[in-house]
Amino acid sequence: MRSADLTLPETIALIHIKASSWPLIASISAIAISPLLVLTTAQGALYNIWLAVMMIALWVAQRLTKREIGIAIGDPKSYFIALAYAVAIIGCVALGAWFAQLIDLRDYSATTVLRRLSLNFLVTFVLALITEEGFFRGALWGSCTRAGFSPAKTVIWTSVAFGVWHIAVPIIDPTFAQPLSKVPQYVIGSTCFGVAMGLLRLRSGSIIVPSLCHALWNSSVYTFFGAGEKIGQLGISDSSIWDPERGYAGLALAMLVAVLLWWWIKPSVTSSSTNQVSAA
Repeated sequence: MRSADLTLPETIALIHIKASSWPLIASISAIAISPLLVLTTAQGALYNIWLAVMMIALWVAQRLTKREIGIAIGDPKSYFIALAYAVAIIGCVALGAWFAQLIDLRDYSATTVLRRLSLNFLVTFVLALITEEGFFRGALWGSCTRAGFSPAKTVIWTSVAFGVWHIAVPIIDPTFAQPLSKVPQYVIGSTCFGVAMGLLRLRSGSIIVPSLCHALWNSSVYTFFGAGEKIGQLGISDSSIWDPERGYAGLALAMLVAVLLWWWIKPSVTSSSTNQVSAA
C-alpha cells in the first residue's frame, strides 16, 4: 500500500506504531551489540563507544529535540541531590568498613588519591555524557518520551535497559572481572543506580546532572574501593559486604536510596521534569 492511499488516521497510527518501536529496537541494539563488538574485535573501548553511536543514530533517526535529549543545564538543587547521593552511599559504606576494621591505610597516598579522583572524574564525566548517560538518559529517554511513555515507565525502562546492558561487563572486561555468581548482584545494583540517575534526569530535565553524579560515583568508588579484583586506596581486601558496587551493603543502600528518591520525586504523578522542579 502506498502512503498516498492511507487515510489521515491510518497515517497517524502508522507513525505512532513506528515511534513506539524505537525504545525496544534501541535497547536491544545496545544490549546485544556492545558485547559482540568486544568479543569479535578484542577492543574493550567499543563496549561504551557503541552507545555513542546509538545515541547519535537515535537522535538523528527520530529527530529528537534538545529538550527530549536532555541538553540543558539543570537546577542547583538537582546538583545538590546528585552530590548527596554519591557522598551518602559511599560515605556510609566506608564508615561500615571502618567499624568492621577492614580499612588498611598502610599503602594510602593522598597524592595518588587526588590524582586519580581528578583524572577519573574528568574522563568519566566526558565519557558518560556521550555514552552511558547520553544514550540511556538522553536519546533512549527521549525515544521513550516520544513513544508516549509516562515518566515512571520511562525511568523504569531506561533503568532496566541500563542494568541489563551491564550483564557482560564483569564477564568480558578484565578491569571489572567478578565471579559469575556475583553478576546478578552487579546487574541489580546497576539497575538501582540507573533508577537514581533516571530520577535525577526527570527532576532536572538535564543529562548533565546524572553525568556529574556518575563521574563522582565512578571516580570515588574506584579510587577508594577499587574495581574487579583490584584493591583501592582504603585497602579493603574483602569487598563482599562493604563495597559500594561489589558488596551487599552497597547494594542494600542503593536499593534503599532508589526507593526514597522515587517516593520523593514521585515520577508516577510527574507530567514533566519542569513541573517537578518548580514544585520541589
